[in-house]
Amino acid sequence: MKLSTRSRYGLRALIYIAKNQKEENPVSVRKIAEAEEIPLRYLERIMRILSQRGYVRAEVGAEGGYYLNMLPENIKILDVVEALEGRINLVDCLHGIKCKKMAYCPTRPLWMEMTKSLKETLAKYTLADFLREEEKIK
Repeated sequence: MKLSTRSRYGLRALIYIAKNQKEENPVSVRKIAEAEEIPLRYLERIMRILSQRGYVRAEVGAEGGYYLNMLPENIKILDVVEALEGRINLVDCLHGIKCKKMAYCPTRPLWMEMTKSLKETLAKYTLADFLREEEKIK
Protein backbone atom coordinates (compact mmCIF):
# COMPACT_ATOMS: atom_id res chain seq x y z
CA MET A 1 0.00 0.00 0.00
CA LYS A 2 1.24 3.43 -0.90
CA LEU A 3 -0.30 6.88 -0.51
CA SER A 4 -0.35 8.93 -3.67
CA THR A 5 1.53 12.15 -4.21
CA ARG A 6 -1.77 13.99 -3.63
CA SER A 7 -1.44 13.39 0.12
CA ARG A 8 2.26 14.11 0.32
CA TYR A 9 2.05 17.25 -1.81
CA GLY A 10 -1.15 18.41 -0.11
CA LEU A 11 0.42 18.17 3.34
CA ARG A 12 3.58 19.93 2.18
CA ALA A 13 1.46 22.72 0.68
CA LEU A 14 -0.52 23.14 3.90
CA ILE A 15 2.68 23.29 5.95
CA TYR A 16 4.15 25.86 3.55
CA ILE A 17 1.04 28.03 3.76
CA ALA A 18 0.99 27.80 7.56
CA LYS A 19 4.62 28.94 7.74
CA ASN A 20 4.41 31.69 5.14
CA GLN A 21 0.99 33.29 5.20
CA LYS A 22 0.67 36.82 6.46
CA GLU A 23 -2.68 38.28 7.48
CA GLU A 24 -2.69 40.70 4.56
CA ASN A 25 -0.95 38.49 1.97
CA PRO A 26 -2.07 35.04 0.87
CA VAL A 27 0.47 32.49 -0.38
CA SER A 28 0.44 32.02 -4.14
CA VAL A 29 0.12 28.55 -5.56
CA ARG A 30 3.06 29.30 -7.86
CA LYS A 31 5.26 30.13 -4.86
CA ILE A 32 4.24 26.89 -3.13
CA ALA A 33 4.89 24.86 -6.29
CA GLU A 34 8.36 26.36 -6.74
CA ALA A 35 9.40 26.09 -3.10
CA GLU A 36 8.10 22.54 -2.67
CA GLU A 37 9.04 21.34 -6.19
CA ILE A 38 5.47 20.31 -7.02
CA PRO A 39 4.13 20.52 -10.60
CA LEU A 40 1.99 23.68 -10.73
CA ARG A 41 -1.05 22.23 -12.55
CA TYR A 42 -1.15 19.22 -10.22
CA LEU A 43 -0.88 21.45 -7.16
CA GLU A 44 -3.72 23.63 -8.46
CA ARG A 45 -5.99 20.54 -8.52
CA ILE A 46 -4.89 19.55 -5.01
CA MET A 47 -5.52 23.07 -3.72
CA ARG A 48 -8.99 23.06 -5.29
CA ILE A 49 -9.84 19.91 -3.30
CA LEU A 50 -8.40 21.39 -0.09
CA SER A 51 -10.41 24.54 -0.68
CA GLN A 52 -13.64 22.63 -1.34
CA ARG A 53 -13.09 20.71 1.91
CA GLY A 54 -12.54 23.92 3.86
CA TYR A 55 -8.87 23.56 4.80
CA VAL A 56 -7.83 26.63 2.82
CA ARG A 57 -9.57 29.61 1.34
CA ALA A 58 -8.60 31.18 -1.92
CA GLU A 59 -8.24 34.85 -2.67
CA VAL A 60 -8.48 35.52 -6.39
CA GLY A 61 -6.75 38.26 -8.33
CA ALA A 62 -3.26 39.33 -9.27
CA GLU A 63 -2.13 39.21 -5.64
CA GLY A 64 -4.24 36.14 -4.87
CA GLY A 65 -3.35 32.90 -3.24
CA TYR A 66 -4.31 30.77 -0.26
CA TYR A 67 -4.77 31.18 3.46
CA LEU A 68 -5.31 28.40 5.96
CA ASN A 69 -8.99 28.39 6.80
CA MET A 70 -8.45 26.66 10.16
CA LEU A 71 -5.91 26.75 12.91
CA PRO A 72 -3.10 24.21 12.31
CA GLU A 73 -4.01 22.37 15.51
CA ASN A 74 -7.52 21.78 14.11
CA ILE A 75 -6.33 20.20 10.86
CA LYS A 76 -6.10 16.45 11.45
CA ILE A 77 -3.80 14.61 9.10
CA LEU A 78 -6.28 11.72 8.76
CA ASP A 79 -8.93 14.14 7.50
CA VAL A 80 -6.57 15.72 4.95
CA VAL A 81 -5.39 12.33 3.67
CA GLU A 82 -8.97 11.08 3.32
CA ALA A 83 -9.98 14.31 1.57
CA LEU A 84 -7.24 13.76 -0.99
CA GLU A 85 -7.19 9.94 -1.23
CA GLY A 86 -10.71 8.92 -0.35
CA ARG A 87 -11.76 6.81 2.60
CA ILE A 88 -8.88 4.71 3.91
CA ASN A 89 -9.52 0.98 3.81
CA LEU A 90 -6.83 -1.46 2.85
CA VAL A 91 -9.23 -3.87 1.13
CA ASP A 92 -12.59 -3.39 -0.58
CA CYS A 93 -14.60 -5.55 1.82
CA LEU A 94 -13.99 -3.08 4.64
CA HIS A 95 -15.97 -0.31 3.03
CA GLY A 96 -19.14 -1.94 1.82
CA ILE A 97 -18.08 -3.86 -1.28
CA LYS A 98 -19.37 -7.37 -0.75
CA CYS A 99 -17.20 -10.39 -1.24
CA LYS A 100 -18.53 -13.93 -1.48
CA LYS A 101 -16.05 -15.02 1.18
CA MET A 102 -16.65 -12.13 3.58
CA ALA A 103 -18.55 -14.19 6.15
CA TYR A 104 -15.80 -16.78 6.48
CA CYS A 105 -12.66 -14.95 5.37
CA PRO A 106 -9.80 -15.81 7.72
CA THR A 107 -7.76 -12.70 6.70
CA ARG A 108 -10.49 -10.07 7.19
CA PRO A 109 -9.61 -9.46 10.89
CA LEU A 110 -6.02 -8.70 9.83
CA TRP A 111 -7.14 -6.11 7.26
CA MET A 112 -9.51 -4.58 9.81
CA GLU A 113 -6.75 -4.29 12.43
CA MET A 114 -4.26 -2.83 9.95
CA THR A 115 -6.78 -0.27 8.69
CA LYS A 116 -7.71 0.71 12.23
CA SER A 117 -4.04 1.10 13.18
CA LEU A 118 -3.28 3.26 10.14
CA LYS A 119 -6.27 5.51 10.81
CA GLU A 120 -5.40 5.83 14.50
CA THR A 121 -1.84 6.82 13.63
CA LEU A 122 -2.95 9.46 11.13
CA ALA A 123 -5.60 10.76 13.56
CA LYS A 124 -2.94 11.36 16.27
CA TYR A 125 -1.31 14.13 14.26
CA THR A 126 -2.34 17.63 13.27
CA LEU A 127 -0.71 20.15 10.99
CA ALA A 128 0.60 21.91 14.12
CA ASP A 129 2.63 18.80 14.99
CA PHE A 130 4.51 19.07 11.70
CA LEU A 131 5.11 22.78 12.17
CA ARG A 132 6.65 22.06 15.58
CA GLU A 133 8.73 19.23 14.11
CA GLU A 134 10.07 21.49 11.38
CA GLU A 135 11.11 24.07 13.99
CA LYS A 136 13.18 21.37 15.74
CA ILE A 137 14.97 20.53 12.48
CA LYS A 138 16.09 24.12 11.83
